[in-house]
Amino acid sequence: MSEEQVKVDAIVVGGGPAGVATALAMAQQKLEVILIERGEYSGAKNMGGLVYGTVLNKLIPDAFKKAPIERPVSRRGIAYLGDGKHIGIDFGSEEWTKPPFNNTYVVNRSQFDRWFAKEAEAAGVSLLEGMVCEDLIYEGEGAAKKAVGVKLRGDEQFRADVVVLAEGSNAIVTKKAVAELGIAKGAHPQEYAIGVKEIIGLPKAKLEDRFHLAADEGVAMDFVGVPFKNLVGGGFIYTAKEAIHVGAVARIQSMVDSKRSPNEMLDAFKKHPIVRSYIHDGELLEYSAHMLPEGGLDAIGELTANGLMIVGDAAGLLNMSLYKEGTNHAMESGMYAAQAAAEAKKSGNFSKAGLASYETKLRQSVVWKDLAKYAKVPEVLNNTPALFSLYPDKFAQLMVDYFTVNEQSKAVIQKQALKKFLAGLPKFQFVRDMLRAKKVF
Repeated sequence: MSEEQVKVDAIVVGGGPAGVATALAMAQQKLEVILIERGEYSGAKNMGGLVYGTVLNKLIPDAFKKAPIERPVSRRGIAYLGDGKHIGIDFGSEEWTKPPFNNTYVVNRSQFDRWFAKEAEAAGVSLLEGMVCEDLIYEGEGAAKKAVGVKLRGDEQFRADVVVLAEGSNAIVTKKAVAELGIAKGAHPQEYAIGVKEIIGLPKAKLEDRFHLAADEGVAMDFVGVPFKNLVGGGFIYTAKEAIHVGAVARIQSMVDSKRSPNEMLDAFKKHPIVRSYIHDGELLEYSAHMLPEGGLDAIGELTANGLMIVGDAAGLLNMSLYKEGTNHAMESGMYAAQAAAEAKKSGNFSKAGLASYETKLRQSVVWKDLAKYAKVPEVLNNTPALFSLYPDKFAQLMVDYFTVNEQSKAVIQKQALKKFLAGLPKFQFVRDMLRAKKVF
């Protein structure tokens, strides 16, 4: 080994929630760890979103009091968009307005991730930002082959007993490692979605008035319906301190099949009357796109090899049910990876067997239980296109017709509304699709 090569207990590749959580938990267990982030700083390539704080508050007690949170979420909403119509439910609780605010927070990821990484650095992590990991260093052959370090752009190298890959969805080094170390893939190929997002500035007082919010409270809303016709996708709106996070997500394959671009999808969503009513007069501040793994449990392969663990989105640990939970799962996987690394150091065994407790802990966790519960969601979404266009439009129209006021009697209005709802509705398919849809909730 050359003099230039540094050796530590662990190297974590990727400075998102999964990577930072891994490195922080390792440092808390007295491991010497390097965290490598390709961006100028952690979060530099991210914008707004939701963060769930159950794991975060374990890693950093009362983190919600310290983190740069835009607004805690005191209210949630789900809306189904028809052609110029909508139907929705809005719900919340007074309990959600009190600490820890249902562990649900709107954040600006560029600020949150940067803060989180600095917390890890303060705990003893060596944070290397603006450095690109291009590949891993391997030693041995066949079943004995192992990861022993990383190669950075510019030929700089670092070595470690264990490498944790937390690259996110666009996991180039992870794909190389899977091939190099013969890591078993999932039962089904991973599927990906693309999310496009804008941050639209709006003065605090106007925002709170428009969304009927008390001071410093927030709302998170999800949407499906006609803007996503022929797509497997949906939209969202989150309220930040003085801005609205508005975005849309759809399966990449469905976008290819429908010949629609991410920008077209987002524009169609923003032009819907109910969405337009929330964002009008706002100032576009930022725009970004992000890839997400949506293959579910059946697309997750082995997550350990000799000298290696895979966490977060790189592992495919995203729950694509109605909950859309990712950051919490990412951080929890990182916490288990750190525990496994500490155990491996104690035993002096960083082989696949020595790191096996990572997958054992993960498979016994809430993360895995949730992924198992919603394992069929990808299949449901792919095979039930009417959930994203026909049914939202039908239900919205039904409610509009049911509550239409004219000179006819209510009996006539209701009969006509139901007749219109059933017209063109394939009865058997409708029943079958509703039964399938239960798996998403």
